Amino acid sequence: MRFGNPAYLLALLVVPALGALLLWAAWARRRAMERFGDPKLVERLRDGSPAGWRAARGAMVLVASGLLALGAARPQHGSRTEIVSRRGIDVVLCLDLSKSMLARDVAPSRIDRARAELVRLLEEEPGDRIGVVLFTRQTMEYPLTTDHEAAQRFFLQAQPWEFPAQGTNIGAAITAARELLQRDPLSARRSKVILVITDGEDLDGDPVAAAREASEAGIQVYLDAIGSTVPEPIPAFSPDGRMVGYERDSRGQLKHTQFTPEMEQQLRSVASAGRGMYFRPRQGEVGIEAIRRHFSGLRRAEVAESQRTVYAELPWPVLGPALLLLLLAALLVPERVVPRRREEAP
Repeated sequence: MRFGNPAYLLALLVVPALGALLLWAAWARRRAMERFGDPKLVERLRDGSPAGWRAARGAMVLVASGLLALGAARPQHGSRTEIVSRRGIDVVLCLDLSKSMLARDVAPSRIDRARAELVRLLEEEPGDRIGVVLFTRQTMEYPLTTDHEAAQRFFLQAQPWEFPAQGTNIGAAITAARELLQRDPLSARRSKVILVITDGEDLDGDPVAAAREASEAGIQVYLDAIGSTVPEPIPAFSPDGRMVGYERDSRGQLKHTQFTPEMEQQLRSVASAGRGMYFRPRQGEVGIEAIRRHFSGLRRAEVAESQRTVYAELPWPVLGPALLLLLLAALLVPERVVPRRREEAP
Protein backbone atom coordinates (compact mmCIF):
# COMPACT_ATOMS: atom_id res chain seq x y z
CA MET A 1 0.00 0.00 0.00
CA ARG A 2 1.23 3.47 -0.92
CA PHE A 3 -0.32 6.90 -1.43
CA GLY A 4 -0.16 9.01 -4.57
CA ASN A 5 -0.68 12.26 -2.62
CA PRO A 6 0.64 11.52 0.87
CA ALA A 7 0.47 15.20 1.85
CA TYR A 8 -3.31 14.86 2.12
CA LEU A 9 -2.84 12.45 5.03
CA LEU A 10 -2.33 15.56 7.15
CA ALA A 11 -6.08 16.06 6.78
CA LEU A 12 -6.50 13.15 9.22
CA LEU A 13 -5.53 15.62 11.95
CA VAL A 14 -8.91 17.26 11.39
CA VAL A 15 -10.73 14.11 12.55
CA PRO A 16 -9.70 14.25 16.24
CA ALA A 17 -10.27 18.01 16.21
CA LEU A 18 -13.78 17.45 14.83
CA GLY A 19 -14.40 14.74 17.43
CA ALA A 20 -13.33 17.09 20.21
CA LEU A 21 -15.68 19.73 18.83
CA LEU A 22 -18.61 17.28 18.82
CA LEU A 23 -17.87 16.23 22.42
CA TRP A 24 -17.74 19.85 23.49
CA ALA A 25 -21.07 20.50 21.74
CA ALA A 26 -22.68 17.54 23.55
CA TRP A 27 -21.30 18.75 26.90
CA ALA A 28 -22.51 22.31 26.24
CA ARG A 29 -25.95 21.02 25.28
CA ARG A 30 -26.20 19.02 28.49
CA ARG A 31 -25.11 21.97 30.65
CA ALA A 32 -27.68 24.19 28.97
CA MET A 33 -30.41 21.67 29.70
CA GLU A 34 -29.32 21.42 33.33
CA ARG A 35 -29.51 25.18 33.71
CA PHE A 36 -32.92 25.27 32.06
CA GLY A 37 -34.67 23.29 34.80
CA ASP A 38 -35.21 19.93 36.41
CA PRO A 39 -33.46 17.32 34.23
CA LYS A 40 -36.38 14.82 34.43
CA LEU A 41 -38.93 17.44 33.49
CA VAL A 42 -36.78 18.83 30.69
CA GLU A 43 -36.31 15.32 29.30
CA ARG A 44 -40.08 14.84 29.18
CA LEU A 45 -40.58 18.20 27.51
CA ARG A 46 -37.62 17.93 25.10
CA ASP A 47 -38.63 17.58 21.48
CA GLY A 48 -35.52 16.65 19.45
CA SER A 49 -33.02 13.93 18.53
CA PRO A 50 -32.14 11.50 21.34
CA ALA A 51 -28.57 11.58 22.56
CA GLY A 52 -27.95 8.10 21.16
CA TRP A 53 -28.94 9.18 17.65
CA ARG A 54 -26.77 12.26 17.86
CA ALA A 55 -23.80 10.18 19.00
CA ALA A 56 -24.31 7.72 16.12
CA ARG A 57 -24.54 10.54 13.60
CA GLY A 58 -21.37 12.15 14.98
CA ALA A 59 -19.49 8.85 14.80
CA MET A 60 -20.55 8.39 11.16
CA VAL A 61 -19.35 11.88 10.27
CA LEU A 62 -16.01 11.29 12.01
CA VAL A 63 -15.38 7.97 10.26
CA ALA A 64 -16.47 9.42 6.90
CA SER A 65 -14.12 12.39 7.36
CA GLY A 66 -11.21 10.06 8.01
CA LEU A 67 -12.05 7.97 4.94
CA LEU A 68 -12.32 11.10 2.77
CA ALA A 69 -8.87 12.19 3.92
CA LEU A 70 -7.49 8.77 3.00
CA GLY A 71 -9.23 8.92 -0.38
CA ALA A 72 -7.73 12.33 -1.11
CA ALA A 73 -4.29 10.84 -0.42
CA ARG A 74 -4.94 8.38 -3.32
CA PRO A 75 -4.29 4.93 -1.85
CA GLN A 76 -2.57 2.65 -4.37
CA HIS A 77 -1.74 -1.01 -4.52
CA GLY A 78 0.35 -3.09 -6.94
CA SER A 79 2.32 -1.71 -9.87
CA ARG A 80 3.15 -2.19 -13.53
CA THR A 81 5.59 -0.59 -15.95
CA GLU A 82 4.25 1.10 -19.05
CA ILE A 83 5.56 3.25 -21.89
CA VAL A 84 4.33 6.80 -21.57
CA SER A 85 4.94 7.46 -25.28
CA ARG A 86 7.12 6.00 -27.99
CA ARG A 87 8.64 9.29 -28.99
CA GLY A 88 11.36 8.14 -31.39
CA ILE A 89 14.06 10.53 -32.53
CA ASP A 90 14.21 13.47 -34.91
CA VAL A 91 16.77 12.99 -37.67
CA VAL A 92 17.78 15.51 -40.32
CA LEU A 93 19.57 13.84 -43.22
CA CYS A 94 22.10 16.11 -44.92
CA LEU A 95 23.00 14.65 -48.30
CA ASP A 96 25.89 16.01 -50.30
CA LEU A 97 24.80 16.65 -53.91
CA SER A 98 28.04 18.09 -55.24
CA LYS A 99 29.21 16.71 -58.59
CA SER A 100 31.99 14.75 -56.92
CA MET A 101 29.24 12.52 -55.48
CA LEU A 102 28.66 11.24 -59.02
CA ALA A 103 31.98 9.35 -58.86
CA ARG A 104 31.66 5.60 -59.32
CA ASP A 105 34.20 4.26 -56.85
CA VAL A 106 31.11 3.16 -54.89
CA ALA A 107 28.73 1.25 -57.17
CA PRO A 108 26.65 2.35 -58.95
CA SER A 109 27.79 5.83 -57.83
CA ARG A 110 28.39 7.58 -54.54
CA ILE A 111 25.11 9.49 -54.68
CA ASP A 112 22.96 6.56 -55.87
CA ARG A 113 24.40 4.22 -53.27
CA ALA A 114 23.94 6.80 -50.50
CA ARG A 115 20.30 7.33 -51.47
CA ALA A 116 19.59 3.60 -51.58
CA GLU A 117 21.11 3.13 -48.13
CA LEU A 118 19.11 6.07 -46.76
CA VAL A 119 15.90 4.41 -47.96
CA ARG A 120 16.91 1.31 -45.98
CA LEU A 121 17.60 3.46 -42.94
CA LEU A 122 14.16 5.07 -43.07
CA GLU A 123 12.49 1.67 -43.28
CA GLU A 124 14.13 0.64 -39.99
CA GLU A 125 12.02 2.79 -37.66
CA PRO A 126 8.76 4.37 -38.89
CA GLY A 127 8.35 6.24 -35.59
CA ASP A 128 11.24 8.62 -36.30
CA ARG A 129 10.56 12.03 -37.78
CA ILE A 130 12.76 12.78 -40.75
CA GLY A 131 13.90 16.06 -42.27
CA VAL A 132 16.14 16.42 -45.32
CA VAL A 133 18.78 18.97 -46.31
CA LEU A 134 20.33 18.67 -49.77
CA PHE A 135 23.46 20.73 -50.15
CA THR A 136 26.25 21.87 -52.38
CA ARG A 137 27.28 25.47 -51.74
CA GLN A 138 23.56 26.06 -51.32
CA THR A 139 20.91 24.10 -49.42
CA MET A 140 17.43 22.78 -50.12
CA GLU A 141 15.31 21.66 -47.19
CA TYR A 142 12.36 19.39 -46.47
CA PRO A 143 10.69 19.82 -43.03
CA LEU A 144 10.42 17.15 -40.36
CA THR A 145 7.78 14.56 -41.10
CA THR A 146 6.72 11.00 -40.25
CA ASP A 147 5.82 10.55 -43.93
CA HIS A 148 9.03 8.81 -44.89
CA GLU A 149 7.89 8.23 -48.45
CA ALA A 150 7.55 11.96 -49.01
CA ALA A 151 11.02 12.57 -47.56
CA GLN A 152 12.42 9.84 -49.80
CA ARG A 153 10.89 11.37 -52.91
CA PHE A 154 12.57 14.66 -52.04
CA PHE A 155 16.12 13.30 -51.97
CA LEU A 156 15.60 10.61 -54.63
CA GLN A 157 14.49 13.04 -57.31
CA ALA A 158 17.15 15.74 -56.84
CA GLN A 159 20.27 15.47 -59.00
CA PRO A 160 23.69 17.16 -58.66
CA TRP A 161 23.56 18.77 -62.12
CA GLU A 162 20.37 20.61 -61.08
CA PHE A 163 22.34 22.76 -58.61
CA PRO A 164 23.88 25.76 -60.38
CA ALA A 165 26.20 26.69 -57.50
CA GLN A 166 28.53 23.75 -57.26
CA GLY A 167 30.99 23.06 -54.49
CA THR A 168 30.46 21.77 -50.95
CA ASN A 169 29.54 23.67 -47.78
CA ILE A 170 29.08 21.22 -44.91
CA GLY A 171 28.80 24.06 -42.40
CA ALA A 172 25.83 25.56 -44.24
CA ALA A 173 24.13 22.14 -44.30
CA ILE A 174 24.57 21.67 -40.53
CA THR A 175 23.27 25.18 -39.85
CA ALA A 176 20.21 24.60 -42.05
CA ALA A 177 19.52 21.29 -40.29
CA ARG A 178 19.87 22.90 -36.85
CA GLU A 179 17.43 25.68 -37.77
CA LEU A 180 15.03 23.08 -39.17
CA LEU A 181 14.99 21.30 -35.81
CA GLN A 182 14.77 24.47 -33.74
CA ARG A 183 11.80 25.77 -35.74
CA ASP A 184 9.79 22.66 -34.94
CA PRO A 185 8.23 22.87 -31.43
CA LEU A 186 7.77 19.08 -31.21
CA SER A 187 11.54 18.56 -31.28
CA ALA A 188 11.97 20.08 -27.82
CA ARG A 189 11.24 16.75 -26.05
CA ARG A 190 12.90 14.38 -28.52
CA SER A 191 16.46 13.30 -29.20
CA LYS A 192 17.78 15.27 -32.16
CA VAL A 193 20.38 14.09 -34.65
CA ILE A 194 21.96 15.53 -37.78
CA LEU A 195 23.44 12.94 -40.15
CA VAL A 196 25.73 14.32 -42.86
CA ILE A 197 26.64 12.01 -45.76
CA THR A 198 29.44 13.53 -47.80
CA ASP A 199 32.61 12.72 -49.69
CA GLY A 200 34.40 15.30 -47.55
CA GLU A 201 35.36 17.82 -50.20
CA ASP A 202 34.39 20.87 -48.15
CA LEU A 203 35.34 24.05 -49.95
CA ASP A 204 33.41 26.69 -48.01
CA GLY A 205 32.24 27.63 -44.53
CA ASP A 206 33.25 26.53 -41.06
CA PRO A 207 31.67 23.13 -40.36
CA VAL A 208 33.35 22.77 -36.95
CA ALA A 209 31.76 26.00 -35.69
CA ALA A 210 28.39 24.97 -37.14
CA ALA A 211 28.59 21.58 -35.41
CA ARG A 212 29.49 23.27 -32.12
CA GLU A 213 26.42 25.51 -32.37
CA ALA A 214 24.25 22.46 -33.02
CA SER A 215 25.72 20.70 -29.99
CA GLU A 216 24.98 23.71 -27.80
CA ALA A 217 21.37 23.46 -28.99
CA GLY A 218 21.18 19.82 -27.82
CA ILE A 219 21.68 18.31 -31.28
CA GLN A 220 24.20 15.58 -32.06
CA VAL A 221 26.05 15.72 -35.37
CA TYR A 222 27.13 12.52 -37.14
CA LEU A 223 29.35 12.34 -40.20
CA ASP A 224 29.34 9.47 -42.68
CA ALA A 225 32.20 9.65 -45.20
CA ILE A 226 31.87 8.07 -48.61
CA GLY A 227 34.50 7.67 -51.31
CA SER A 228 37.86 6.02 -51.85
CA THR A 229 41.37 7.24 -51.25
CA VAL A 230 42.23 6.52 -54.90
CA PRO A 231 41.66 9.38 -57.39
CA GLU A 232 38.40 8.84 -59.26
CA PRO A 233 37.23 10.79 -62.33
CA ILE A 234 33.99 12.76 -61.97
CA PRO A 235 31.33 11.93 -64.60
CA ALA A 236 29.72 14.82 -66.47
CA PHE A 237 25.98 14.87 -67.19
CA SER A 238 23.82 16.91 -69.51
CA PRO A 239 20.81 18.85 -68.11
CA ASP A 240 18.52 15.99 -69.17
CA GLY A 241 20.54 13.47 -67.13
CA ARG A 242 22.62 11.79 -69.85
CA MET A 243 26.27 11.07 -69.12
CA VAL A 244 28.41 13.00 -71.61
CA GLY A 245 31.87 12.07 -70.46
CA TYR A 246 33.86 13.36 -67.50
CA GLU A 247 34.33 16.73 -65.87
CA ARG A 248 37.39 18.67 -67.06
CA ASP A 249 39.12 21.76 -65.76
CA SER A 250 39.92 24.92 -67.71
CA ARG A 251 43.02 23.26 -69.16
CA GLY A 252 41.07 20.27 -70.40
CA GLN A 253 42.41 17.93 -67.72
CA LEU A 254 40.12 15.35 -66.09
CA LYS A 255 38.79 16.32 -62.68
CA HIS A 256 39.28 13.71 -59.98
CA THR A 257 37.86 13.27 -56.52
CA GLN A 258 39.79 11.62 -53.72
CA PHE A 259 39.19 11.16 -50.01
CA THR A 260 42.34 12.40 -48.32
CA PRO A 261 43.64 12.12 -44.73
CA GLU A 262 43.08 15.88 -44.36
CA MET A 263 39.40 15.45 -45.24
CA GLU A 264 39.07 12.63 -42.74
CA GLN A 265 40.66 14.72 -40.01
CA GLN A 266 38.27 17.58 -40.70
CA LEU A 267 35.21 15.32 -40.58
CA ARG A 268 36.41 13.83 -37.30
CA SER A 269 36.75 17.33 -35.89
CA VAL A 270 33.22 18.17 -37.00
CA ALA A 271 31.81 15.04 -35.31
CA SER A 272 33.77 15.80 -32.14
CA ALA A 273 32.50 19.39 -32.01
CA GLY A 274 28.96 18.12 -32.58
CA ARG A 275 29.29 15.48 -29.84
CA GLY A 276 28.36 12.84 -32.36
CA MET A 277 30.23 10.12 -34.21
CA TYR A 278 32.29 9.78 -37.36
CA PHE A 279 31.64 6.77 -39.59
CA ARG A 280 34.19 5.66 -42.15
CA PRO A 281 32.93 2.55 -43.97
CA ARG A 282 35.05 0.04 -45.77
CA GLN A 283 35.99 0.56 -49.40
CA GLY A 284 32.89 0.52 -51.62
CA GLU A 285 30.39 0.85 -48.74
CA VAL A 286 28.33 3.63 -47.19
CA GLY A 287 28.31 2.64 -43.51
CA ILE A 288 24.56 2.69 -42.97
CA GLU A 289 24.65 -0.54 -40.93
CA ALA A 290 26.82 1.11 -38.26
CA ILE A 291 24.57 4.17 -38.29
CA ARG A 292 21.47 2.00 -37.96
CA ARG A 293 22.90 0.21 -34.92
CA HIS A 294 23.76 3.49 -33.26
CA PHE A 295 20.33 4.99 -33.95
CA SER A 296 18.75 1.85 -32.48
CA GLY A 297 20.65 2.60 -29.27
CA LEU A 298 19.26 6.14 -29.25
CA ARG A 299 15.75 4.79 -29.69
CA ARG A 300 16.19 2.35 -26.80
CA ALA A 301 17.34 5.25 -24.63
CA GLU A 302 14.24 7.21 -25.65
CA VAL A 303 12.00 4.29 -24.67
CA ALA A 304 13.81 3.82 -21.33
CA GLU A 305 13.37 7.51 -20.52
CA SER A 306 9.65 7.31 -21.31
CA GLN A 307 8.97 4.33 -19.03
CA ARG A 308 7.16 4.82 -15.75
CA THR A 309 5.78 2.70 -12.94
CA VAL A 310 2.00 2.85 -12.69
CA TYR A 311 0.19 1.87 -9.48
CA ALA A 312 -3.39 0.63 -9.28
CA GLU A 313 -5.63 3.28 -7.74
CA LEU A 314 -7.97 2.18 -4.91
CA PRO A 315 -10.43 5.07 -4.54
CA TRP A 316 -13.78 3.33 -4.12
CA PRO A 317 -12.88 0.92 -1.29
CA VAL A 318 -12.26 4.11 0.71
CA LEU A 319 -14.54 6.73 -0.81
CA GLY A 320 -17.50 4.34 -1.19
CA PRO A 321 -17.95 3.68 2.56
CA ALA A 322 -17.36 7.39 3.27
CA LEU A 323 -20.17 8.47 0.96
CA LEU A 324 -22.44 5.75 2.36
CA LEU A 325 -21.84 6.89 5.93
CA LEU A 326 -22.54 10.51 5.01
CA LEU A 327 -25.76 9.43 3.29
CA LEU A 328 -26.85 7.44 6.33
CA ALA A 329 -26.01 10.32 8.64
CA ALA A 330 -28.05 12.72 6.51
CA LEU A 331 -31.07 10.57 5.61
CA LEU A 332 -31.48 7.50 7.77
CA VAL A 333 -30.82 8.96 11.21
CA PRO A 334 -33.87 11.05 12.16
CA GLU A 335 -33.12 14.63 12.98
CA ARG A 336 -36.05 14.86 15.33
CA VAL A 337 -37.88 12.18 17.29
CA VAL A 338 -41.17 13.25 18.76
CA PRO A 339 -42.20 10.94 21.58
CA ARG A 340 -45.78 9.67 21.65
CA ARG A 341 -47.92 11.60 24.12
CA ARG A 342 -49.22 9.47 26.94
CA GLU A 343 -52.91 9.48 27.65
CA GLU A 344 -53.77 10.72 31.13
CA ALA A 345 -56.02 8.55 33.27
CA PRO A 346 -59.45 10.13 34.01
